[in-house]
Amino acid sequence: MTKTDNAAIHAPISRRGFAVGAVAAAGLAALPVRAQEKFPDKTIEVVTHAGVGGGTDITARMMMVHAPGAFKTEFAVVNKVGGSGAAALGYATGKPRDGYTIMLITQTHLLTIMQGKAQVKYDEIVGLARATDDPQILMVGKSSPLKSASELIAAGKAKPLKVGATQLGGVDHLAVFGFAKKAGIQQPTVVPFRGGGDIVINTVSGNVDVGILNYAEAESQVKAGDVRPLLTLAAKRLGPLPDVPSAKDLGLDASYSTVRGFVALKGVPEDRLKILEDGLLKAMGGQMYASYIQTSGQSPESVAGRKGWQAQLDAFYTEGQDALKALGLLK
Repeated sequence: MTKTDNAAIHAPISRRGFAVGAVAAAGLAALPVRAQEKFPDKTIEVVTHAGVGGGTDITARMMMVHAPGAFKTEFAVVNKVGGSGAAALGYATGKPRDGYTIMLITQTHLLTIMQGKAQVKYDEIVGLARATDDPQILMVGKSSPLKSASELIAAGKAKPLKVGATQLGGVDHLAVFGFAKKAGIQQPTVVPFRGGGDIVINTVSGNVDVGILNYAEAESQVKAGDVRPLLTLAAKRLGPLPDVPSAKDLGLDASYSTVRGFVALKGVPEDRLKILEDGLLKAMGGQMYASYIQTSGQSPESVAGRKGWQAQLDAFYTEGQDALKALGLLK
């Protein structure tokens, strides 16, 4: 050690120098605390708009079978029913944006936001991972004269078809509207029903020309031969319906599905968003979840990461606004 070094070590410290050193030391002392901060280290809430036993609720709970192992923490479903997702969105809005509250949403939430019925703006929705992709299928009753997708399209060009769907301005309605435009048929007359069960009944009885349904909604009637699927509105054929053509088989870019996926609200730190995405994908990569997707007749490519899921959300929001405006349901 040189004399200069020795002098520097034993030199008196001024009050200003001490203060600067103390601040620096305090900063260094704080670093290990931040470095050791762990996420997640408490229960993560999954907010759904469905009641217990509803499709979205079941999807959340199936993901949660493997989630504790993937995240090393517990999960809890919070069911906030009402307002077509408005109640769930309102609950999530009131929670800290720290990653401990995530939502499992459907397109219905986006339609609610479009119509100004939610406390959340669309740009606050941050996709984490898609959970299900349930293609919509055009089906007819066994006594229908329509035997194929090409016959369906030809009939739709000749006159407006009566299509059984859920609520006006809902996901089914927008799918029918989009398909008609892309297939070059006359805009159908949409007949609204309370749910898939009622659509099936009215399709079988011939009260509507066509029903737009998910496979699980009509599985037993399809297997019994009471309902005949004609066209799957997807890029690929559906596993349980290998003989039913996809829209892409007919050269149509007309993919419409009922989708569910996990989102957070804007403000969650990026590193936590990444942890949530990775953990959700791992949880949904488990055998139990894979079996759920397969047995419920959904696309085997249902699970997707942030990039693809966010792109799908963005596309639906843009196309949905255009469709609602064209239908006179949105100013």
